[in-house]
Amino acid sequence: MEHITVAGHPEPVAMSATAARLMRERLDQARDRRGDADADAYETRIGQRIGVLLEGGMPSIDMATMRAIVDFVETPEEPEDAEPTGLGKVFKGINERLERRGYRGP
Repeated sequence: MEHITVAGHPEPVAMSATAARLMRERLDQARDRRGDADADAYETRIGQRIGVLLEGGMPSIDMATMRAIVDFVETPEEPEDAEPTGLGKVFKGINERLERRGYRGP
């Protein structure tokens, strides 16, 4: 286990060497693609999520958990007024058809 300091979390975090490597790789990719400010914000979000997991009783961060963290915090939030895409668009279409037919839901 390595103890890594992450922005967004005040104490060093115990994590496996592969989890630490994955985190560093993702942060380096973010820095290369989006610049220093976005990479710093990304690291802070990772640290905050790690903090939530540790406070919930998780003793350390393994590779699978780190993969879930870096994927989760990198997913952008969609604004509420944004046009849905993918499955959201499908469900919106279904709901609109149901409303036109008079179905108001439970």
